[in-house]
Amino acid sequence: MSYFYLSAAMFIVGSSVVVGKIITGDFPLFLASGLRFLVATLLLFPMGVYKRTLFSLSRHDWYIISTMAFCGQILFTILLLLGLRYTSGINAGTLTSTTPFFMALIAFAFLVERFSAWQIFGLLLAVGSIILLSIDTFRMILQGGKISWLGNLLILAAVGSEAVFLLFAKKLEKQLSGLELTAILSLLGFLLCLPPAIIEAAGFNFQALGVADIIAVFYFGAIYTDLAYICWFRGITGVSAAVASASTAVMPLSAALLSTFLLQEDISALQLIALLMAVSAILALASAENERNICDDSARNQMQKR
Repeated sequence: MSYFYLSAAMFIVGSSVVVGKIITGDFPLFLASGLRFLVATLLLFPMGVYKRTLFSLSRHDWYIISTMAFCGQILFTILLLLGLRYTSGINAGTLTSTTPFFMALIAFAFLVERFSAWQIFGLLLAVGSIILLSIDTFRMILQGGKISWLGNLLILAAVGSEAVFLLFAKKLEKQLSGLELTAILSLLGFLLCLPPAIIEAAGFNFQALGVADIIAVFYFGAIYTDLAYICWFRGITGVSAAVASASTAVMPLSAALLSTFLLQEDISALQLIALLMAVSAILALASAENERNICDDSARNQMQKR
């Protein structure tokens, strides 16, 4: 089930591309983020999650969760915005698809995870599938000028921040459910976005909003934040960082498939090959994970016999 939860989370994130066009077109960024986290927080508040968890966390866990909130919900946004001033949206979208590679580096450096040959093969398949989706854009990026390189570096820094957010839940001492961790991160995200959101709201015409805008905000709060976060944090506790990294390949593929079916865009042969590679990557890593679990169980049984 862990693979299902991780893939579902990344599929939801990919689906946000369509809804995101409404959000970015009609709302200032921090106001949209603040409303998103407000909706996410209010939906979880009646469940009593905050009362159970806010005062039961250690200083270490508060440090980890605060780092996740700052990196994934503030730093990522700021770096992405700055990067978009110096590079194109197409370049930015392509570079954000390098998330599996950054997650693997962070897992190796901070989580002290060592990958087997099958896990490395699976990660390469995941990264390869994304490169196929973006091969033309990568060629354009490599031909960019100095200003473009500055923007590209800022986008890569944003991707690194997002990778920290996605993986650092594995460093928590207290075992939190996906619901509990999502609730705390939503609350912290709202508090961090509140000051700039108030400034943006002061000059914003709320009367100009339509039904589609309101639906988009609720989608981002209820589905993109609450449901996607819950699925991701529920899934990541049962797998290695290698599997979690490869599952992020579902995100750009989800965006490509939904664009094909909902926006009537054509899917190319390279995109179909990329889809097969992404599925193969997750299967390869799942196989390696199951093999490792069998070995661990066998070693544990032998120890018990002794």
